[in-house]
Amino acid sequence: MSQFQLPDGTRLWAEEDKNEKIAIHLGNEIELEQWSATGLLGDIAPDRPGIVEVRILDQPRSSKPFTSNRRRFALKAVGEGATTIAGLGEDKAGARPLKVLVGEFKNHQGMAKDLLADIGRSTKPTLLYQLQRLFHNVHDNIFSQFSEANVAAHQSPLACGRVAKAAGEALIGKVVSHNYKPDSSYHKAVWRVTSRDDIEYDSNLMRRARVTIARHIKRGHPVLVGCAYEPKTSMLNEHHLQATRDGGHSVLIVGCNDTATEFLYVDPFPGGSNLKYTGGIAADSYPPLCFFLGVFKVDSLQELIGRGPVLRKHPDKTGPWAGDRYLEVISGPKG
Repeated sequence: MSQFQLPDGTRLWAEEDKNEKIAIHLGNEIELEQWSATGLLGDIAPDRPGIVEVRILDQPRSSKPFTSNRRRFALKAVGEGATTIAGLGEDKAGARPLKVLVGEFKNHQGMAKDLLADIGRSTKPTLLYQLQRLFHNVHDNIFSQFSEANVAAHQSPLACGRVAKAAGEALIGKVVSHNYKPDSSYHKAVWRVTSRDDIEYDSNLMRRARVTIARHIKRGHPVLVGCAYEPKTSMLNEHHLQATRDGGHSVLIVGCNDTATEFLYVDPFPGGSNLKYTGGIAADSYPPLCFFLGVFKVDSLQELIGRGPVLRKHPDKTGPWAGDRYLEVISGPKG
C-alpha cells in the first residue's frame, strides 16, 4: 500500500484530513513522492488515459519488505479533466489514491491580474498545496491569523497585517506595504469621528492610490492595505485613522481589473470576507464560498453623497464585516 505526498512528506489534503488531490495547470509538470511503509511500491497508474503522464525520477531505496520506502516521480498535465493515480495492483481496501485535476488555471472573473491564479499556474507543488488549502477553507491555512502556527509566530491571534505579509511573501514574493502612519493615509484629515460620513476622500488622491496598487499587482507584487470596519475617534493619529487600532484591519490585495476600480484580496480573518472564487481549473471544485477572499470596489454612491470615491468591500451577507461594518480601505502605498 502506497501514498502520495510532497517531497517533505506532507499529504495533499485539500479539506483538513480528507479529499486528497492536486490541481495542475495544463502543460506543466510537477514532482511528487510515492511512499510505502512496507517498502513495496506498485507502478503508478492513472485510472483515465490522456490526462497525466507519469515519469519515475528515482527508484526505491530498498527492495526489502517491511521497510520505509519512497521514490520521486513527475506528473505532467497533458489533457484537461480529472483522473486518479494509485499504486498498480495494491489492495483497494487500503489504497491511498490521489485525485489529479488538469486544465487551464484561469483568473478570478474580472481580474486582469490575479496573483492567486499565478500560483495555480506554478510548477511548485508546495505552493499548489497551500493554495488549495486556502480555497478550501482549511482552518490552519497559511493566511489564517488564528492558525496555531501564526499565533505562535506572532504572539497574537490579532496580527492580521503581519500574517498577511508573511504569507504573501512565502507564496507570492515581495509584498508592498506601508507604515500605517498619517503619511500613508488615503482619507482627508478628520478631528472627530461620529459616523462614516465624517471620513472623506479626495478623488485625485484615491485615483493615484488605486493606480499605484494596480501597478504593483501587475508587476507581481501583492499589496498590504489598512482598512476600517468601525471607524471611531480612538483610531485617530494626527487626524488620520490607523488600521492597527481597534476598529481597523489589514488585508492583502492580490488582484486587480484593467481600470483599477476592483481588487481581489485575501483576508486573514476566517469568515471575515466570503467570496466564490470563479477562477481556477474547470475540472476542480471549490466550496460555494471561500472564507478568506473578498473584492474591493469603488463605491460611486458614496462620492455622490459627498464622501468621495470610497474603496470598499463588495457587500456580502455573512461575517463580521457584513452590513454597516464593511471594510473600507484607509491606508496603503502611494508610490
